[in-house]
Amino acid sequence: MKKLLLPMVLSILLVLSVVPSFAQTNSTGPDFKTLQQQKNQDSPNLSYAVFYITENDKCSDSEYQSLKFYQVITDEYLSLYGISHDLQGSLCIPLKNYQSYFSGLSTFTLPVVISDNTVGQQLVQQGFYGMYEITGTGMQAIYVCSCDTQIESWAGAWILSHELSHFSLRYFGEPDSISVSWVHYIQALENDCQQGDFSKVCPQYSASVTSPSGNQIPVMVVYGQGPSTSLPPNAPQSEVTTLHENSIIPTQNPQCQTNQLCALPGDYLKYQITTSDLNQTIQFDFENPTDNKNITVKTSAIQNGSPASEYDILDLTKALFARPSGNASNFMYLLPTPLKLNNAYHEGSVQFNNYTRDVLSAQTNNQTNSILVQFDKDTGILIQLVISHVVNVGGKVTVDKQSYKLIDTNKISYSNYATGQVLIPSWMKDDAKFWSDGSMTDEQFLQDMQYLIDNKIVDIPQIALSDNTTSQIPLWVKDDAKSWSSGSISNGEFAGAMQYLASNGMISLPVSQNGTPTNLTGLPTGKIKLDNVSLDIEIADTPQRQNKGLQYHTPLSYSQGMLFPFAQPQVISIWMKEMQFPIDIIWLDSSGNVLHIEKNAPACTADPCTIYGQDITQAQYVLEVAAGFADKFGITLHSHMQLLTPI
Repeated sequence: MKKLLLPMVLSILLVLSVVPSFAQTNSTGPDFKTLQQQKNQDSPNLSYAVFYITENDKCSDSEYQSLKFYQVITDEYLSLYGISHDLQGSLCIPLKNYQSYFSGLSTFTLPVVISDNTVGQQLVQQGFYGMYEITGTGMQAIYVCSCDTQIESWAGAWILSHELSHFSLRYFGEPDSISVSWVHYIQALENDCQQGDFSKVCPQYSASVTSPSGNQIPVMVVYGQGPSTSLPPNAPQSEVTTLHENSIIPTQNPQCQTNQLCALPGDYLKYQITTSDLNQTIQFDFENPTDNKNITVKTSAIQNGSPASEYDILDLTKALFARPSGNASNFMYLLPTPLKLNNAYHEGSVQFNNYTRDVLSAQTNNQTNSILVQFDKDTGILIQLVISHVVNVGGKVTVDKQSYKLIDTNKISYSNYATGQVLIPSWMKDDAKFWSDGSMTDEQFLQDMQYLIDNKIVDIPQIALSDNTTSQIPLWVKDDAKSWSSGSISNGEFAGAMQYLASNGMISLPVSQNGTPTNLTGLPTGKIKLDNVSLDIEIADTPQRQNKGLQYHTPLSYSQGMLFPFAQPQVISIWMKEMQFPIDIIWLDSSGNVLHIEKNAPACTADPCTIYGQDITQAQYVLEVAAGFADKFGITLHSHMQLLTPI
């Protein structure tokens, strides 16, 4: 387990201990005190947490005291920089349990992770005693080794202040010439002053904070209060000069590499897996890369209503999944890009979440088996895999079917099929064949037909319900389904059979009071304008409708949204329970001014679900739109909503 810590904790670093080529570094922007005042006026309190990691099975009293020490150092040092802050958590965690906590660190603006000496030596072996990291997803954290036996460690406090100074200067918007170079300049001067005697205090480079026992602990002087608010041209480049040569190893932000799987922090894939005795939803969240070849993956599943999750390591070069049990398995949901498939695959297109995508498909059939597989051409993502096997038991022939269908991902967000032609997915025709020969139930087939309508893959003219409706599907519909599956009749001809099903109430066509198509939810509709963007909206205007929201709704396009109006300004909390796709959430006041934007809020299929908007007290409207909407149309806190129809 100890060998896994560094890949797990430190792999996603943009290391700030490596300094760019040096130059005169006077700040050209506002002075630092002005930046402090502006930042604290414009921002809520900094949310931070402190964690102490021990190699032992449980934390000792001395380790809890050490945790308290570093918690106080963090609190006092942030105060020296004038940063308003709130402590959200303080935990001592055995290393064996650390992984389960690591996934939650992103909920804090700044996690501070302190390790004991044994665990921290893995960091030291790479030439570091502490790191301030910024990941590819924007998450930041501090990692420090408590590398001596003293509970109130001067060295540990100094290292923590060093990393907090990096963070603080970036927090106030200072450039690298300040947030990186200034900190390393002071560190180099301190090292030259101490000359290896870490018990020595160099007051010209030091400030002090008060420990839990009342001792004054030396820490790095804060920017603007020391001897080097402007760096001279010949200043030491960094503390590297006092460490072993080549001891600092730069780590790059992960990037997709040619001829291997492309999975970056923040990416996710979600599948519906169905067999004769299993109905499972599984999601892969790609989180923490160790390098450009391996990444930690959170695998979450809901199997027959029961949630479960685990963390695995995915080898991007070999497409191998290393599980906690030590076993390895092939990861079949992604292929290396660019795709290099044999001539059994042919190009086509499918609909996914209202996007028309180029895919590479292959299908094999014989007397007992049928296999269909489709991969998205651009991303290498498995779109669907359908395996059918004919089973003959005592003369009774049935079809055993397994299907893996992609239902959500953030890696597919546009159409790339040149002609824009909308095609019916080939798996739908397979289902029509299975239904026509009795291998699929009427209920399953009708669900497929409803899918075509709901996702606007097939457009059926509006019709009135028959006066003599029936729940029996006539044989001629099965005959048409069989002919359609084999290509003997066109999509348009088969639409007549679907129209019959609709006229008899077996599938539903959305109609409004004036007979024109409308939304599938039965909610009232209207129009708004957000800045210069016009939107067709569904209006969740009752507590019941607001509680349901977009649950089980089909994905939104960039011209659609759902508006939640309230009678007066208040706290409006939103969660993503049972959502099927990510969204942007926008809170607005009574005048339609934007108060807050939560971008790309992910769907939540297992408790606990994140609750958004709890700190926004003056909201009167919430607008839910497609993920990426705010960035695509430049929606900001200065944006304004107009109601074009009465609400």
